[in-house]
Parts: sequence; C-alpha cells; structure tokens
Amino acid sequence: MKKIFSLLLVCMLLFLTACNQAPQGETTGNLQNQEQTKDTERKETIVQNGSNEFIVLPSRILFDHSVTSGQLPTKYVFYYSKADGKAYVYCFDPLCDHSMGKCLGQPIDLAQYGFLKMNDIFFINNRFYGATTSGNIVSFAFDGSDVKMEYTGYEPISNIRPWSSNFTAYGPYIYIRMVADESGNPHTLRFNTETKEMEDLTEKTGNYIDPYFFYNGEIYGSDSNLLWIKTDLDLKEKTSIEAPMYSSRFYGSVFFANATDSETKQSIGLHAYDMKTGELKLITHEMLGLEANPYVIVAVDENYVYFYQSKKIFVGQRESHWGLKNVYKSSDGKLYRVKHDGTECVCIYDNPEFDFDSLEAVVFENKMIIRGYYVANRNGFAEFWDSQIKIGAMGEDGKIEKFENIELVY
Repeated sequence: MKKIFSLLLVCMLLFLTACNQAPQGETTGNLQNQEQTKDTERKETIVQNGSNEFIVLPSRILFDHSVTSGQLPTKYVFYYSKADGKAYVYCFDPLCDHSMGKCLGQPIDLAQYGFLKMNDIFFINNRFYGATTSGNIVSFAFDGSDVKMEYTGYEPISNIRPWSSNFTAYGPYIYIRMVADESGNPHTLRFNTETKEMEDLTEKTGNYIDPYFFYNGEIYGSDSNLLWIKTDLDLKEKTSIEAPMYSSRFYGSVFFANATDSETKQSIGLHAYDMKTGELKLITHEMLGLEANPYVIVAVDENYVYFYQSKKIFVGQRESHWGLKNVYKSSDGKLYRVKHDGTECVCIYDNPEFDFDSLEAVVFENKMIIRGYYVANRNGFAEFWDSQIKIGAMGEDGKIEKFENIELVY
C-alpha cells in the first residue's frame, strides 16, 4: 500500500510540474516594458521604465494582483501565458509556498531585502533584477527562483531609506538616485548587472541627474534644482535643455499625452512629440470627434493610440462607516483607438457599467489586457463587482465585444 501511495505522489508531482513547467530563456525588444536590448536596437528609440504595471516578454506577460486567500488578500506576481490564456503565479516549484522570499511569486515578502515592488523589477540579460529603497538589489532566475543578493546597503537598525524609488534601467545598468550624502546632496548611482559593480557617478564626475527616460544613448532628467538637463550615460557631460513634452506612453521616438491649455489647464486634445525631429503635433477634440474631456492613454502600439476619457460620473450612494457616501465613476466605460496621425478615431469598447482601474494596458496580437471593474446603481444604491485583471479580443474592426476575467492559477 505504501508503494502505491508513493507512486501516486510521484505521478501527482510530475503532473503539477508539467502543468507549470519552468520556462526557457527568452528576450524581447519591447523597450517600453523594461527588457533591455542591444545598443543598435536602442538607437533613436525612447527607453523608459520603472513605472510599468506590466513586464511584457515574448511568451508571457507579468503583473501583480491581489487574491483573497482566507480572510486577508495576498499579492502575487502572475504571468499570463500566451500559449493557453491563463495566468499562473510566477513560480515553477509545485511545493513552494511563495513566502519569505523563496521565489518571484511573492516578492513583497522579501523582508530580509526590503520592500520590493513590481515596477521596480527589470528584466536584463535573461534574469530579473529588483531594487528597493532600503539600498538593496536582488535578482531572480528566469523561472523566478534562485534569489541572489546582488548588492546590499541595507541597515536594518537605522530605518534609513537611502534610495529614491524612481529606479530606471538601460542596457545592463540600473540607475539609482541616492537621496542624500553626508552633506545632504543627492547622488546618481549606477549598478552594472554584468560586473556587479556599483558606481557613484556623481562622485566621479561632479554631475547629478534624476533620470526620467533615455533616448539615443543619453539620459534625460532633472538636476538638483529640478531643471531639465541631459547627460551621456557616464554623466561626464551635461547640457541644460528645454523641458520635452514627455509622458509614460510612447512608441519609437514619439511621446503621446493628454494636451492641456497652458492658461486654462483644460484639455485641448492629444499631443504627439517626436524626440527625433522636435515636432509637436496637436490632435484636437474636433479631429477626434469627442467632447472636451481629459484623455488617459493606456497603450500605444505600432499603429494606434488606445485611450479613454476621464469623466466624473455620479453613480449613487452606498453605505459606509460614516454613513451614506457618494460614488462616482472615473469614465463612461468607453475605450477608443486612433492612428498616430490623429485619423480614424473609433470607439472600440462601450459598456456604461464598466470602469477602468488602470492607467496602463497591454496590446498584443489581437488582444488587450487591462484592469477594470463594474459599478452601477442597483436598487437605489451603488454597487461594485467583479474587480479583476481582464482580457478582451479585438475583431477585424478593432472592436472589443467584452472583457473577460483572466483565469488565475495559484
């Protein structure tokens, strides 16, 4: 009987492992989603990271999401598999409980390393690297295991947070802003993931920059007086510049953003700013055929800009600890896409009970992944339901009939 039980246990483990096999190495050229590529592929292309909700790889898409396990929600890092359309905890050990920093599945639990957030994780040379404000850098193998302390400046007694949370990466480097030295001055640090060397570039050159983005082998950001400058990657030379019209949504050398009137601060449409030519193109509300509301751009691909309009819409009231509370939606449930030149603006999704819970989406193949939930007035009160990370399929006309919950496996 013991032999039969042992055989069944082995078969179960093999089945579980097969269902969630450790991935093989892969690389990607999607610079907006944190993978760092060769210098020739970065030429005249904007590189910006450190604030992403997703890390996009060729076969999978990483994101974090809270699930209710027992009475308390637990946040895991999941990966959406493009092969089967399901999302799995990023761990390939069927016996792992994902606690105490054993794997990438729950990096927030890396108590010995400091608080690690999803948007502080970078994928460099087929390995994940994460930085914390406690002054540590850790790394994981591609399968989410093999946790290594790459660099430590952590002092558990002092409660000091020596690093700012605006980490960025370019090529093999992670750029870090040290909050202040002994004299109270900020420094720019750079960690080389290949040599494991930490450099104080400010100490070497006397220059400092808070990096915002990279373009054509140069760093764009602000100096200690919050004035715009650009430098080379080693900070040897710096140049004062006019503030570029940059944003967190871009494709190639072009930034896309909501455009506002400098005096009224009201939205006047979308603008597209090309770093290569310096051209600023305004796409007005009239060109889009839409009302004058601010735009939230969630994704940009090779052909289109995807966005919704920010609107404060009263839904109703709901009970709270302080009595009845007014509930508002932040959009009308409509999602649009428009070509880069401002033509062919169409509504691709329309559900008045849907609200977007995300400033970012991922578009791949004919699909879109985005966070959202439903809210509506039911029986005289505002109700929320089905808050989840969702996926929608686009038809030949680009329209999405419905967003469905991604199946989570954990």
